[in-house]
Amino acid sequence: MRRPSVLAVASVVLAAVCVGLLTGCDTGPRFGAEEAAHKKAQDTMIRELEALPGAKVTATVDSSLDGGQNNVIVDARLPAAATVAQANALGDSIERTVWLSHLDPLGDIGVDITRQGSRVSVQQRLYQDRRPLGVKYGPRPDGLPG
Repeated sequence: MRRPSVLAVASVVLAAVCVGLLTGCDTGPRFGAEEAAHKKAQDTMIRELEALPGAKVTATVDSSLDGGQNNVIVDARLPAAATVAQANALGDSIERTVWLSHLDPLGDIGVDITRQGSRVSVQQRLYQDRRPLGVKYGPRPDGLPG
C-alpha cells in the first residue's frame, strides 16, 4: 500500500524539479540581448577612437581568463612633427573616449602613442586602477562602475 503513495510523491517532486529547471533555462533571449548590447558598446567605442583627429588610431578590446575582461588596447600614431602638447591632447581624448564609453565591465586600459617613422613611444598610459580617470572625467555614463 505504501508503494503507490511513494511513487505518486516521487512523480510530483520530479515534475516540480523539471518545471523549475525548464523555467530557469529561459535566459537565452536575455543573454542574446546583453551580448548584442555589449558588442554595440564595444564597436561604438572603437569607432569613436579610430575617428579621433590628428592621428592614426587603432583600438582593440581583449578578454582572457588570465588578463580579465574588456581590456582596451589603443595604439596611436601621430605625424612625425607632432609636439608633446599634441600627444598629451590625444592621450586625454583617448582616455575620455574609453572612460565615457558604455563598455561594461571596463578592464585595464593601455595607450601607446608613437610618431610616424619611429617605434619609440612618445607616451604610454596604463590604467589598472581606473580611479584617476573617475577623478579626471567624472562618473561613467549610466552609473557604470569604473
